[in-house]
Amino acid sequence: MEIGTPRVYGVVDCAIDPRLYEHVARLEPQSAACLFEGRLHPQVRAVSPYLVELSPTDPLNRLWIGEGWGRSWGILIGSQADLPVVRRRLRHFTQARLPAGEGPVLFRFWDPRVFRVYLPLVEADQLDDWFRAIDHYIAETEDGQGSICYSLQASGLKVETGPRLKV
Repeated sequence: MEIGTPRVYGVVDCAIDPRLYEHVARLEPQSAACLFEGRLHPQVRAVSPYLVELSPTDPLNRLWIGEGWGRSWGILIGSQADLPVVRRRLRHFTQARLPAGEGPVLFRFWDPRVFRVYLPLVEADQLDDWFRAIDHYIAETEDGQGSICYSLQASGLKVETGPRLKV
């Protein structure tokens, strides 16, 4: 795993707003990668989730924080790992089994409405999987007026509520 300076990534849900795909297509392949593997039909690619390395000056960052915050566009991730390492880690979570054992099914963990409910319910012995190569996650609050930061501490999952992110 390549470790470097702290980076901010976003997992953006291109199905939410068509403008998002225009941005991730512009950033591919150096700063964006689809979470789905293989050759995808162009219409599927345009509505897929993407891991994007965010720069404070990039138009996508400004658009997300300015217009998309509170609209369930995705979650933010802090990591020192490079994009391929974080993508590989997150790909492990794109599928899940239902409680009765059916599946696998698509698990939309990048949707902040799902993430806010799911991560606090993860068993303590499974949290390491979520934080391997990842320092923290940030999701919008339910009302979109704040942020929730999730990090792994020796005592378990730490959840901190903070202000709405600003451009």
